[in-house]
Amino acid sequence: MNSWNLRNFRNDLSIFIELIKNNNVTGNFSDLDDLLLIIDSKQCIEYNLENIIFHIKGLIAGTVPNDLHYCEIHLNHMLMCKDTLDVVQDPLYRYIFDLSISLFKNENATKKAYYSSWHHDRHLNTQNVKYTHPTYHFQFGGKKFELIDEEMSVLSCPRIPHPPMDIFLGFHFILSNYFDNKRFAFVNSLMQDEDYKRIIKRAQDRLWAPYFKAFDTGNTHQDFTFNKLFPLYIN
Repeated sequence: MNSWNLRNFRNDLSIFIELIKNNNVTGNFSDLDDLLLIIDSKQCIEYNLENIIFHIKGLIAGTVPNDLHYCEIHLNHMLMCKDTLDVVQDPLYRYIFDLSISLFKNENATKKAYYSSWHHDRHLNTQNVKYTHPTYHFQFGGKKFELIDEEMSVLSCPRIPHPPMDIFLGFHFILSNYFDNKRFAFVNSLMQDEDYKRIIKRAQDRLWAPYFKAFDTGNTHQDFTFNKLFPLYIN
């Protein structure tokens, strides 16, 4: 469980902040600086980041309406790990990962906003439910639908299995899915940076390795099991 070592996490966070600043990633990430100041007072990896904001300037392909040239992605992310880490149990006991997306005509016209949102949930009771609930899943949920008219409808969307993420994997997810790497040079610059790759690899070892081992035939994990992580599968 060395990947959960608090000192290692703090060191990765310090390097990560410098990478974000040196590569001029667009947004407001001051919450990371605040976390770095208090992380040494913690007993284990835990944080509650409520105001991470990514700024995307310019047209985003596939966006409707097609004349929106400024986007803000607000990340609300809480991660709390257990004091005593157990290799056969989920190391997290509290988890929030919410993306609230606001789009505008341009950077100077922010009174009129178009909204959408995604949330990544941790749902422990996967059996006594009305709809399929993978333990960890993404689900689309709009805070406000500006484009709904009499011929449109929005249903409660399917829950899509996805492993849990810490702040490093969360940044990696947003940069990879919302920033055009042909237009924003910092995306490829980060992805090719050796320090960045090492930080992401350690984060994957921390949260994704035990998750994906659920699909091994010899898996003995109590929480990360095939049926809990991907209940649609029938074996």
